[in-house]
Amino acid sequence: MADLTISDYAQVFGNLTPKQRKILESAIEVFAEKGYANASTHEIAKRAGVAEGNIFARFGSKRGLLNAIIQPVAHRIFPVAVSDLVDRELASPFQTRHDFCESLIRRRLQMLRDNAALVKVFITELLNQATVRQQLVAQLPEAYWEALDEALDRLRANGELVAWSNHTVLKYLWSLVGGVAASFLYFNQPLTDETINNTITAAEKVLAP
Repeated sequence: MADLTISDYAQVFGNLTPKQRKILESAIEVFAEKGYANASTHEIAKRAGVAEGNIFARFGSKRGLLNAIIQPVAHRIFPVAVSDLVDRELASPFQTRHDFCESLIRRRLQMLRDNAALVKVFITELLNQATVRQQLVAQLPEAYWEALDEALDRLRANGELVAWSNHTVLKYLWSLVGGVAASFLYFNQPLTDETINNTITAAEKVLAP
C-alpha cells in the first residue's frame, strides 16, 4: 500500500456489517463538514439511514465513533504508508532536486485530494490532540529519517540543494506542502493538477542552491 485509500481503510473494518460501514462513512463526511464539536450522532445516523441507537450499540458514543475512524489510521494505515515510502520512494537514488520534489509532493497531494474528508478528520484531530500527535511521531521509524537524510545529502553533494541543514530543508518543504493542504481542506481552494505542479516548482525554487 503506497498511500491511504478508502479501500485500504475499509479493510481495517472487515468485521463490520454494511450498516456499520455506512455509519463510519457518514461520520467521516459529517465530521469533515462540521468538525467534531458541531457534529451530532443524530445527523450522522440520519445520513447513514440508520437508527441513532445503532451508533451507540457499536461505537458507544460520538467520541467512540471518532476513535474508530482515527485509531486505525494512526496505528495501521499510517505506519504501512510510511514504510512503503521508505522502501519504495526514498530508496530511489534521486540525482536532481526535481526528482525528489516530484516524488514526495505529487503523491502526497494526490492522496489528499482523493481522500479529502477522511484526511481532514484525521488532521483536525492531529492538531487538537497532543496524544495523537505523539503516537504518530513515535511510529516514524529511524529508517524514515535516515532515508531522508541520505537523499538530501546526496542532492547537496550533487550541487542540487541549498546549504541548509536537513532539518531546515524539511521544515520549509513541509511548510509549503502543508500550506497548500490547509488551503484545500479548510479554505475551499481547489487542488488541481496545476496547483500540484506549481507546488512542486515552488519547492524546487525554495530548495535551490
